[in-house]
Amino acid sequence: MAESLPKFQQLQYEFAKNLRNPAKYQSPTGIESRRMKVYQDLFYNNIENFCKNSYPVLRSITSDDKWHRMVRDFFTEYRAESPYFIEISKEFFNYLSEHRKSEADDFPFMLELAHWEWMEVKTVSAKENILTIPHERNGDLFNEPVVVSPLAHSLVYEYPVHRIGNSFIPNEPPETPTFLLISRNRKHEVDFMEGNSMTYRLLDIFIEHLHEGRQITGKQALEQLIKETGFPNPEQLLNGGQQILTGLLERDIILGTA
Repeated sequence: MAESLPKFQQLQYEFAKNLRNPAKYQSPTGIESRRMKVYQDLFYNNIENFCKNSYPVLRSITSDDKWHRMVRDFFTEYRAESPYFIEISKEFFNYLSEHRKSEADDFPFMLELAHWEWMEVKTVSAKENILTIPHERNGDLFNEPVVVSPLAHSLVYEYPVHRIGNSFIPNEPPETPTFLLISRNRKHEVDFMEGNSMTYRLLDIFIEHLHEGRQITGKQALEQLIKETGFPNPEQLLNGGQQILTGLLERDIILGTA
């Protein structure tokens, strides 16, 4: 197929193939290898820098050889669906979770850690501005429809991914999962908090109803939580739930009422 293209396009394909995989494809005829090396390094290093900056913890605990093998395979074999640089972090996570074959020395938490780091990038780069969303900051969260930030996400992991680093590399998951809430507040700062299954599910209930096109009151969300969990003392959860709602409001996870 390439042979039927105009000469300049054939040259472009040869040039691109060599940039992507210089070990497999020769540089175009007439171009000095030393000059091609400049472009090879430039393209690869740009991609590697995006990956490194998007996944700093994963990079810091991964050996140089393994890290560059992963990035090189991503650069060579994976076909990204987006042309935007800002999407490279998402594409790299897709590569890790759906394309790359696992290896014996992979960290057991690698995909969870990568997802957590990608969620941070996603939250930082999201285009939404919560200040433009209509809400009453001082409304009655218990009795009025609650407005949840579109920049808030409830997450659950087997491993405590927010604690992993060079000084803490777990070999197996703890007995209980880790529940995390991540959001971007009205100062455009990314904030996260470690919660429990109740807080995680409460926020999820608000988000689920929002996806269905309606907002519910704090009381309705807590009553659904009581029903789901079979909580033995409903009054206690209703009273404690109001404090949880206020705490989520203070962190801009909940913006206010409609």
